[in-house]
Amino acid sequence: MDLSVTLIPAPPPRSPPQSFWSALHKQDSNVVYDAKDEDLQAELLADDIPIGEHMLCWSDAQLRAYFESGGAETPSAPPTPSAPPSAEGQCAEKLERLELPSAEANELAETKVKCTELREQGNSLLKSGNLEGAADSYEKALLSSKSLAPADIPAIVSATASNLSLVRLRQRRCEDALTAAEMCILSRTEWPKGHFRKAEALFELRRYADAIAAYKKAAELDPADKNVAAAIQIATEALKGGVWFRQLQPGRDIALTQTAENDFERMVFQAAASMQNFIYLVGDAATRVCYVVDACWDTRGIATYAARWKMRIEGSIASHYHFDHTGGKVPAPFQAMITGPFGGGNAMVPGLHEMAKNIKARIYIHACEVDRIRDSCKLQASEVEPLKQGHILPLGDAGRILVLHTPGHSGGSICLSVQAHSSGANFKPQLLIVGDTIFPGSCGRLDLPDSDKNAMYDSLLSLRAQDDSLPVYPGHAYSGASTTIGQEKQNGLLRPFSRQQWLMMHG
Repeated sequence: MDLSVTLIPAPPPRSPPQSFWSALHKQDSNVVYDAKDEDLQAELLADDIPIGEHMLCWSDAQLRAYFESGGAETPSAPPTPSAPPSAEGQCAEKLERLELPSAEANELAETKVKCTELREQGNSLLKSGNLEGAADSYEKALLSSKSLAPADIPAIVSATASNLSLVRLRQRRCEDALTAAEMCILSRTEWPKGHFRKAEALFELRRYADAIAAYKKAAELDPADKNVAAAIQIATEALKGGVWFRQLQPGRDIALTQTAENDFERMVFQAAASMQNFIYLVGDAATRVCYVVDACWDTRGIATYAARWKMRIEGSIASHYHFDHTGGKVPAPFQAMITGPFGGGNAMVPGLHEMAKNIKARIYIHACEVDRIRDSCKLQASEVEPLKQGHILPLGDAGRILVLHTPGHSGGSICLSVQAHSSGANFKPQLLIVGDTIFPGSCGRLDLPDSDKNAMYDSLLSLRAQDDSLPVYPGHAYSGASTTIGQEKQNGLLRPFSRQQWLMMHG
């Protein structure tokens, strides 16, 4: 569909006449001028066409004939009113005569109404989620805008093209979004939103340097817009590339009680804050694709956070099956924390179920805990991919995630070694996400039904092989947000001791 629009510069706005001078109609340009206008007077005088107050009472036809004849054709008997109206009255009368709607004016007005109605229809469809319907309405409005009056083109075309660009971006039709954004800019160059829309389309096309330039143009036109400043930061990050990593905590970054949509969700968010879980986002800064680790409590908030950073969630990895890391059914000892002392016993916490159903994320968990998670989170077998020792999950051009099976806290507990490309086919570990295997100075509980003290000893022994400088990120904030392998070798449970000593430590 050809959406090109011939853009005619709109005439500059003119103030109403400040005296009784009439407004004169210059037929060749269809533009109303003020006879007090010095530029107009200079033009007429240069053509030796005199003007004066006596012309106030001439009709439109007499004015046109006078100017077309170069001043030669003068009305022979200008009517002289017996009781001249005031200067203001004469001006108002003359303007009224000049502004009587013509057939052409009616057609232009109808076009403006049609374009506005189509745009508003598109806005309603966009709000309801009907993207294709919205795009169709916006495109029809732009096609109709070819017949708009020049003065109406900037406001109507720019707003419509901006919204069309937004829709196409949501449909991931990024080239079409860019075309619409450029149309928006062409119709209204100094509007910052047009440059922002262009930048957003360029960002999705991974033309990050061009996106930064367009964002900066938007910022130049509206320096106070904090969203543009944040977008420049994100685009700069994407241009640099590499591993992208964020640590989220309920009550701080997500699961904020003031964002709860109902009483149950408010109680869930309060429970999340007391459990002090960490949720992680790991991805590729350049491709903007990421995984969530231990998605629980507030999946809507997790998705919103990722979208704010222009990250697309591809998968959700569980470090182990416990409900505070996966959501789903709440075990009996924790029911009252979620539903209150008089609540029901079937509480479900948001987690992997919502990640699979609402966000369409692939679910990953160790093979020996797949059945547990399918039952507790109500997942289909096709939605879950079992993991095992040495499993690799790609991080685009940035690197990979290497799965380490570390049983002990639970039989399927895993740690995730996040590794960046170094040279050739080599990868260098950047950080280690450990779930409940390690906390700063301690480890996860070993008094649960499926915990195994001997397995935990072996898991901790294997982690001692990691580089001392490697950052370690735990599953809870019980004793800090992070540590290192070296610190745990000195002060934690990666210290050297025998199995017998370990077993004695744990009864």
